[in-house]
Amino acid sequence: MVTQRRGWGSLCRLAVAVFSILFGRAGAEAAPGVYSFVVFGDNQFATDSPTSGVPERMAVPEVILALQPELILHTGDLMDHGRDPEAYDRFVEYYRTMLDAIPFFPTMGNHDAGYEGVRNYGRFLKTQLLERNAAAHGPRYAEEFTLWYDEDTTAYPTRFDDPRVAEFRTVVPSGVCFKTCYAFRFRNAVFVSLEQGTRWWSNTPLPWLEKTLRRAREDASVDHIFVIMHHPMYSSTMLENPPNPAQPAKGECIAPVRVLYEELFQRHDVTIVFSGHAHLYDRFYVPDDGHATHAETPPTTFPHDGKAIHYIVTGGGGGPLNRGGWQTDKSSACFQNRIRAYHVIQVQVDGRKLTLTPYLVSGDAANPAHRAFETFVIGP
Repeated sequence: MVTQRRGWGSLCRLAVAVFSILFGRAGAEAAPGVYSFVVFGDNQFATDSPTSGVPERMAVPEVILALQPELILHTGDLMDHGRDPEAYDRFVEYYRTMLDAIPFFPTMGNHDAGYEGVRNYGRFLKTQLLERNAAAHGPRYAEEFTLWYDEDTTAYPTRFDDPRVAEFRTVVPSGVCFKTCYAFRFRNAVFVSLEQGTRWWSNTPLPWLEKTLRRAREDASVDHIFVIMHHPMYSSTMLENPPNPAQPAKGECIAPVRVLYEELFQRHDVTIVFSGHAHLYDRFYVPDDGHATHAETPPTTFPHDGKAIHYIVTGGGGGPLNRGGWQTDKSSACFQNRIRAYHVIQVQVDGRKLTLTPYLVSGDAANPAHRAFETFVIGP
């Protein structure tokens, strides 16, 4: 059981509440294109412990509350073992103060998956999107958030041994789908969450994804499309191709996932793709024409012209931090910056301008601390 926390965290929550009352919704209505959201992932809670020796896990929600975002995105691996019957009850218990205050939009990771895990996650997701977020945001949730969830009526296979899997691989990369992918509109942005834990669990139906991206891009009032997925498409720590060319179906790598989605993201001018799985902060600027963008000193401003996509790995929520790096030439050609540290990313939106700041997180629930690692701008 999580005990009541006092001190800095309590003062922070009080300040957030007062700010929301005095300046929150009214201020948002006055400037609908000005807001912020936070992205993080891979906290990997154990069912029986909120820390498991990593106190930063419980510093994360206090830091997020201090940043005062309008919403939170998660890139997957909420739990270490999503198959445990009480896994997501524990997640809600550990992060209750944050979940009660700010709408939270998760994405399934490989630790959340597995047949029992994905069912547990699916029940958690439904409650989170339809009930818990509404309670956190208040009566205007349905007005300010347009949610596209469970809108695909196709009866997909839900087991890999289903004889229909081969037939469905033309529309779903893995051949199965548990319908945990969803999208939502908030102000001038559309957010798309994929059902994709690893390259073998790429369960997002491509027709649904294309329809969702096309709908967003055809709306002239949408300035940004953000995709949230678990497995990266660019990485400084993961292999480009299977480790053994003679066994292409074995071993983790990123190129097969990129083949599935990159052209679709480019065609619909996705602004940023957030992922997790690798436990670090890692970012890449990838032009549609494929030319290299790496520089010894990365730029601090980028155009928002639809001719490139930012791929950002944010897996620093509490899982064991990655070691090593520089496994792939294609990723290194577009690499911008990285750090192996616990962190969250704040994205400040001001119309078509985005300001991104990863904050390094230290301390614990009672004594959280954060500091900016870098700041860069995507804007007109």
